[in-house]
Amino acid sequence: MARVPRYTTFRPGELEELLKKTALKNGAVADVPNAWDVKRRSPLHLRWHDCGVTYPDGTTGTCHYTRQGPKWHIMKYDHGGGQLPLAYHMDTLGRDATSIEAMCQEKALVAFGYGVQQEQKDAKRVQPPWTGYGKRKADPKTFQLSHERAVALAGKYALCLKLCPSGKLIAVSSTFETLDEANEAWHERGDPDLIVAIAVRWARRWTAPRFSTLHTHPETM
Repeated sequence: MARVPRYTTFRPGELEELLKKTALKNGAVADVPNAWDVKRRSPLHLRWHDCGVTYPDGTTGTCHYTRQGPKWHIMKYDHGGGQLPLAYHMDTLGRDATSIEAMCQEKALVAFGYGVQQEQKDAKRVQPPWTGYGKRKADPKTFQLSHERAVALAGKYALCLKLCPSGKLIAVSSTFETLDEANEAWHERGDPDLIVAIAVRWARRWTAPRFSTLHTHPETM
């Protein structure tokens, strides 16, 4: 006589994926059990929700919200071809989609600010930062600054002029410690041909920042 299983079983992750598809179909925020917590018979469940957000640079992206607990909420943001640093909300938050989406939009501004700080930190690195697909390699053919000059300017901003047809950026102003100071100087100049750029040590050149409220589609490093 053939053996018949007494209980319906799911492959690892199958139940969570099924609940997620059902939630997306119904347009609701789903309560997705965490497999490890269910195994331990814990009452804690993860809540998640995806929604669109608008960043200070005018671009749009997706926020992936995860509810880890009553006062522990994590927001993960897609921006351009990459992701912003995580943002957190450590207080109570409604479980309805409206409350979650409002918080995701509020924290999008915070995550964007984290991105500016991380970009400035990466600009001071000796070696290219890790991208998830491997380290970027500096091309000596694109070097514009001497080693000593790159070390002194690393992470600082300046108003630059783009040369044609090479596309190289040449600083035409003094340097600024923060992006906000450089943006203010750009507004005072009133010259649309100028670009706010950041000095990157490992690339040894000026590049348009990825995170900028002035240039919607900046060049990437």
